[in-house]
Parts: sequence; structure tokens; C-alpha cells
Amino acid sequence: MPIPLVERSEKEIAQIIKKRVQALGEVRACHRVTVRATGKRYHVDIHVSLDSSLRFETVHRIASKIEHAVKRMLVNARVTVQTDPHGLRREDIRGLVKRIADEVPGSRGVHNIHVQKIDEKLCVDLHLEVSANMTVKRANEISDQIEKELKRANPHISEITVHMEPASDLISRELRGNETEFKWFVEHAAKRFPEVKKVHGIRIRRIHGRLHLVLHCEFDRNLSMKQAHDASTKLENAIKTAYPIIDRIDVHEEPA
Repeated sequence: MPIPLVERSEKEIAQIIKKRVQALGEVRACHRVTVRATGKRYHVDIHVSLDSSLRFETVHRIASKIEHAVKRMLVNARVTVQTDPHGLRREDIRGLVKRIADEVPGSRGVHNIHVQKIDEKLCVDLHLEVSANMTVKRANEISDQIEKELKRANPHISEITVHMEPASDLISRELRGNETEFKWFVEHAAKRFPEVKKVHGIRIRRIHGRLHLVLHCEFDRNLSMKQAHDASTKLENAIKTAYPIIDRIDVHEEPA
């Protein structure tokens, strides 16, 4: 049964999801569940450990089972499930995969990273996002480069499977002008801070591969600049918490 969202905080939802995932017999441990509300949608990240002897076909089946279980509770959620063999220092491998993928030109990032230990060798399975307008040839070149860099960085990684898909993240759609969820989030986030009377002129740009957000905030004309700046900083932090991929935020303070 779906969770009545208006009655639950993000922390409470995460705790409920963790209990459901841990109850699945094939899950050895559920390390972390994070839930973020971005506009009208929830994003759920789940980290679990599975038996080290499982093949990737079984790992994918279990990950799909977890995803479907979560979506029965949060119907429109975007769910990311990351797995590792029980006992492995998972953050070391995942961090390496993310860092290398982010550094390769043309990569829009990776998600759904699965790591298994088979015959004493590490096998990595991941999803790579690239531009929807990129050619298949160029996308494969990026995939090959990520594989080479990973194996060079960790010789214990013997097998890497990369699933390529066109970038479908919210920011990409915002940049093309096909989505307004981000604008909706910023406007509603601003309502948490009574000093902010209005936000407008919300623009997001990609500059040298980095995302840059510009917005205008109106404040009471009798408010001190320190109070206005403090409120602007709180709004920036709220936005970056929900959208960590944004590298820079410029807030222009104006009298209402």
C-alpha cells in the first residue's frame, strides 16, 4: 500500500523502506536508504549487500525486486539500487567508479552500480548516462575509456559491464526547456524562509560542463543586508541538498 506522503517525513519514509528491504530473504544487509523530495517527485537511493556467490543475472533480479517493492510504496519514485558482495568495502569501489566516470569527457554520470566478487576477482556492472544526441560510436568510446581507467586504477577488477542510456535526469530536461519541476521546487523551497518575499528569474545553465543556477530573491526593503544574505545562504543550501549536481548558485538580492 502506498505511504501517505503528507503524513511522513523523508526520514520516516527511509526507515520504512529500509525495514521492507531488510525483510527480503535474499538481502544480507541494507546499509543505507536516503530519500529526497525534489518538487513533486521522490528519489530513493538504496545500498544493499548480497551473497558474494550470486551471478549478475540474480543480482539484477533482486535489485528489480527491491525497486518494485519501493514503487509499491512510492508510486512515482525514481529508485536507484546499488549492490555489493557481503563483506566488501563497498564505498571504496563505488567511489572509484563514480570518480572515474565523472572525469571522462562526455559522461553524464553513472548509477545503479553493482559490484560482485567472483572467483576472487571483482566484477562491476553499472549504468552510464550520455547525451541523448550522442552517436553510438562516441558513446562506446566513452564506455571503453571508463573500463580502461577502472582496470588501471584497480587491477582486481576483472570484468566490467556498462549499460549505456540517454541522459534523462531532471536538469537535462530543464536545460532543454521541457520541464518545470526544478523551478517549482525553488519557488516552494523559498517559502520555507519568511524573509524571502518572492523568487523570479530562475535560470540554469551548463558552463564548461558545470551547472550554474541564477535566481533573483526579493526581500523587505527594510531588512538588513546581513539578514537577506543569511536567508539567501539557507535557500542555497536547501537547493544544493536536493540537487547536489548543481555546482554554483548566484542569488541576486533585491528590494520587494
